[in-house]
Order: sequence, then C-alpha cells, then structure tokens
Amino acid sequence: MLFNSFIFIFCFLPITMLGFHLLGLNGRRPVIAWLTVCSIVFYAKWNMIFVFFLLGSIVVNYGVAISISKAIEGSLRRRQILALGVSLNLLALFYYKYLYRTLLMLHSLHLHTPTTHSVLLPLGISFFTFTQISYLVDLAQGQAERQDLLSYMLFVTFFPHLIAGPILHHKEMMPQFAPGRRFRLIPADVSLGLTWFLFGLGKKVLIADQLSDQANRAFAHAGHQTAASAWAGLIMYTMQLYFDFSGYSDMALGLARIFSIRFPLNFDSPFKATSVTEYWQRWHMTLTRYVTLYLYNPILLGVQRRRLAAGKKISRKSLATVGGFTAMVAYPTIITMLLTGLWHGAGLQFLIFGLLHGIYLTANQAWRHFRQRTKGVPPEPPTGLVRTVLRLGVFLQISFALIFFRADSTHAAFAMLRDLTGFNGSGHFGTLLDAALGLALFPVVWFMPNTQQILGEEPSTTAAPTNLLPRLRWSPNLGWGLAMAVLFFAILANLDHTSSFLYFQF
Repeated sequence: MLFNSFIFIFCFLPITMLGFHLLGLNGRRPVIAWLTVCSIVFYAKWNMIFVFFLLGSIVVNYGVAISISKAIEGSLRRRQILALGVSLNLLALFYYKYLYRTLLMLHSLHLHTPTTHSVLLPLGISFFTFTQISYLVDLAQGQAERQDLLSYMLFVTFFPHLIAGPILHHKEMMPQFAPGRRFRLIPADVSLGLTWFLFGLGKKVLIADQLSDQANRAFAHAGHQTAASAWAGLIMYTMQLYFDFSGYSDMALGLARIFSIRFPLNFDSPFKATSVTEYWQRWHMTLTRYVTLYLYNPILLGVQRRRLAAGKKISRKSLATVGGFTAMVAYPTIITMLLTGLWHGAGLQFLIFGLLHGIYLTANQAWRHFRQRTKGVPPEPPTGLVRTVLRLGVFLQISFALIFFRADSTHAAFAMLRDLTGFNGSGHFGTLLDAALGLALFPVVWFMPNTQQILGEEPSTTAAPTNLLPRLRWSPNLGWGLAMAVLFFAILANLDHTSSFLYFQF
C-alpha cells in the first residue's frame, strides 16, 4: 500500500485512527496489537507472500535478541550470538538484493555459475533489516531493552517507517509506547500530523511526479540526445528525487505524529548545504547516522587500534601527515561510502556512486582540516553570493553522482555523461525551458523555509530564515485550514495514477 493512494487516504488511515482511539480506552496492549495488525495489512497490500518473510525475519531476530539478553554482558558468547544474528540478516539481504546481480556479473566474466533467475525484492527489506540489526547491536551493548514479542513486532513494522525509513533506534520509538501513556488521539497532534502529511503528499504528487516523465525520458535515451536535453533531464531527476524523498519523509513523520509518536527528522533542506559533508548531515539523516555509528566508527576504531599497536600516533598532529590523514580519514570515509553505495543497489554503478561521495567527503575534510590548521580558527559560515555559489557547487557534485545512481548500468551512465558534454550536439535553449519547473525549484530548495520550520518542528540549533518564516508559520486556524483544503483538492485532482516512491527500490 502506498501513502499516495486513495485506499490509504480514505480507507486505511481513517480505520487505523479510529481503532487506535477506541482501543486506547483499554490500555496499551490492545493499541499495540491493533497498530501491529494494521501495519502488517499495510505491508500485505503490496505482496502477501512477503508478509511471511517479514514475520519470519521478526521471529528469527527476536529469538536472537532473547539469546543476547540471556548471555552475560561483555561475554564472548554474547558477541558470538550477535555475530550470528547480524550474519543471518545480511545473508537474507544478499540473497534477495545481490545474489542475482552477482551471478550475472560472474557470468559476464565467462566464469562458471549456476543458473539463476531474478528474485522479486521484498519491499523495504533494507530498512527493516537494518532496523533489526541496529536493535541487536544496541541490545548487545546494553543500550536497548528487551521487549515482549508484540512490542518488538510493532517496533519493526509500524507502518509510517516500515517501507523507507526513517531508520529508528529502539529508544526513539518504544519509550513512547511505554505503560502509563494515555493512548488516545490528541487533537493538536492530529492537526499537526495531517498538515505535515499533506505537505509531503503535495511534494510527491504535485512536484515529484510531474518531473518524472522528462527525467525518465532523458535516462531512457542516454547516448542519443543533445547536451541541452541531457542537462534538462538531469536537473529534472535531481529535483524529482529531492521532492520524492522529502515528500515521503514528511508523510512518515506526519503519520507518526497523528498517533502522538515523534520520529527523528530525516530530511533538512540538503540543497542548502554549502559542502557535501553538510549535505549528508541533511539528506537521509537517519541513514547517515546509521552508517556513522555502525560502519564508520568501527572502521575508524580498528584503524586507530592498529596504529597504536604499531607504535603510531592517533593525535590531531598525526592527521597533518599524509599517512595519518589517509589512514584515519580517507580510508574509513571511502570504505563507508562504498558500502553505502552498495546498500542502495547491486551493480558497479552504485559502487561508483559511493566512491564519488567518498572522494567528495574526503576532499572536503582535507580542505577543512587544512584551513583550520593554517588559519587557527574555524571559517565563518558563508553568506550572500558566496553561499549561493557553494550551494550550486554542491548541487552539481550531487547531480554528477546521481547519474550513476539513476542509470540502469555503468554503460548507460557513461552514455549520459557523453550527452552532457555535447557529444551529440548542444541542442538549443528552448530544450532547457522544457525543464522550467525544475529550474523554478532552485529558489525553493535554496532559500525557502522547509516543512519542519514552517510547522515549528525544527531543531533548536537550526538557523531559520528571519524575514519570510514568520509570515508562513503554521498554526491551527481557519486560514491554514482553508489552505490545506485547497492543497488537498489539488492533490486529489492529480492523483489519477499511483506512483511508488523512488526509495522503495532500496
């Protein structure tokens, strides 16, 4: 089931809300059971057969969690059980997501491989697998509590985050379902949550979906189009992905808030970033946090231990050397981003996507380290024209990497690159005008306040615009009610076909 479908909007969501409100009179357990059942129904609407895979994954991981909690903290047995649980999750992920593509690659190298057929990918497998891995790791480290089976099922399956995140830590969600809470619909949260959901739905239906045709056409004809057509298509795809995932993130957070559940922010105007490092702090924020905690930090820790064992230093001074910087910054960063690229999909093009971002981040860290070392103080945040130029630079870097992210193969990606350089002619300015909507979105993504700022849900550290924001600040009044009604009718008028979210393929 998709958030942007009539059955979800007019059937599933109202029934789920009503059941939550009525069953809340009987306490915690009926509410958790109801939301779990609703979430499984939500997942089953896509493909019933994979409900059994989802439930099997939950049962296996819950069994591993019980074994971890019974083992002595810090013991070898607990580490062994954790390793087994993580391995089982990764094996399932490899089978569904990577085995077929790996065998195809080996076959292309004329190596003997068993005959295989493509496997249908369970929706959201990467997200609910990573969610469960993080729970096992946190439980083994004493940072999560063991739950009863029903509560654990809700943690994994709660429909606002099941398919495409945000990737949650146990402590961010389950304490909000702790005993003692009053499980009823709260008007203030329902009002805010529905507004948040409508903002996201509008981004998906009225913006992202309107950009998809030209973006798809450009990549479908890679190698056979002019530079103007290729650039128009690339701009359209970059903006499509931006508003598609921004819309999904808004809908996920809004749906959770309807039930008075607060999710961590997952999208914070990443095209306002003036460096790729800042971009990753704003784009898919829970994924960035996840790979930092469970990939980058362990890799860095291993590097530091090996250096200490070899009698080498791990101080800031050692970072000034080529060897120190390479070992403690470049190596863990590039390996982490290669694995992040591989997480997004099987294929050489995804490894190139990850490698490019690893190079971007390493270069940015080198620049920041050099400036801070020579200047002695951190640089002032850029303003005015300099900030706009830096944002444009980030956009171009991200768009370049997205060519490999979007292309069906490495060959298609390089064909698109040839188009962009004018290999088939430059075309004419009128072609770029076909991307008018994409071009018109630059002021929006660079200068306008984002959804959480408008709704008053931005972190306290966020520097919000000072002039425009007060005029746009949301409040539950008649004016905003009428505006949301107009937005809702505009969405319904364009909801003639249901399109999936781009991140569902991961």
